[in-house]
Amino acid sequence: MNPPQITLKLIVFLHFIFTTWACMCPQFLPLSYTYMNLFVLSLGVWSIVHHESSDAALMFMMCHLFSILHDIILLGIYEPRGYAVFEQNPQLYGTPRNEYRFSLGMAIVNLIAKPITAFLIYRIYRERGGSYSDFNIPGVGSLPGFGGSPQHSAYEDIDTPAPTNPGGMDDHQPYDPSQQPYSGV
Repeated sequence: MNPPQITLKLIVFLHFIFTTWACMCPQFLPLSYTYMNLFVLSLGVWSIVHHESSDAALMFMMCHLFSILHDIILLGIYEPRGYAVFEQNPQLYGTPRNEYRFSLGMAIVNLIAKPITAFLIYRIYRERGGSYSDFNIPGVGSLPGFGGSPQHSAYEDIDTPAPTNPGGMDDHQPYDPSQQPYSGV
């Protein structure tokens, strides 16, 4: 098994554990946190299964990056509510408060680990043949600062014919059959 596959499996496994632990207190984070993270992890499993596809790694990386923003928004909205319910309520000592603290801690650890794992996913994407020029908008072209234009590719486009020069003649001269050497019979 090659190292990128092991790295992907560790990334998916660690984020699965952190997401599961962050969702232990059902009154703290909404279901969208769980659904978003499980969807991103399912893209990670897709990337593991299709180990040569740069598209799978690209989708995993893009959704992983979006989940960072999603987690920041949800923690910003729901942490004050959780603090008011669990920390400032004197009747809730013990298990509910501890579940809230543990879930909050795991959500924060998951969020801190995501930029690091996003960089690792990006490296896997590059190893699978992905490049900066894949980040383009249809009809507009490549985004500025994300690679060159398609004309500078190292690969030939099969849709455009290759220039030919039959018989070593100059391309600007019309073809004249009388100028061909006579083989004589």
